[in-house]
Amino acid sequence: MVIAVDFDGCLCENRWPDIGKANQPVINELTRRQTEGDRLILWTCREGLMLDAAIMWCLNHGLRFAAINDNLPENIDRYGNNCRKVYADEYWDDKSVIVRAGETPPVIGGVAEGGQPPARKKRWWRRWRSD
Repeated sequence: MVIAVDFDGCLCENRWPDIGKANQPVINELTRRQTEGDRLILWTCREGLMLDAAIMWCLNHGLRFAAINDNLPENIDRYGNNCRKVYADEYWDDKSVIVRAGETPPVIGGVAEGGQPPARKKRWWRRWRSD
């Protein structure tokens, strides 16, 4: 199993650009999954020195990554390219909604299915929708 895991807000409290308090239950579960053979990808918007700090923080918390903001080498070989979207079996992120093929998420942006997005999101939606 390949798990792509976000840093800020998932592995630690979101205190960007600083590093927040460790989310120990998530770290414990990922550490357990690593010992069972799962491979981890650090999937974060951090870059440069902030990324280096996050990687060191993770290593100090027992997390080792098979890739960082990148696909695993065997997936690059399998598909013949290195697409921008990181491939994983699971994506762990604090800003996620589970969407399955053929289903509509029950809540999007705090609004029940079939409702209108909040006013601040409605403007964004109007600007980008295709109809």
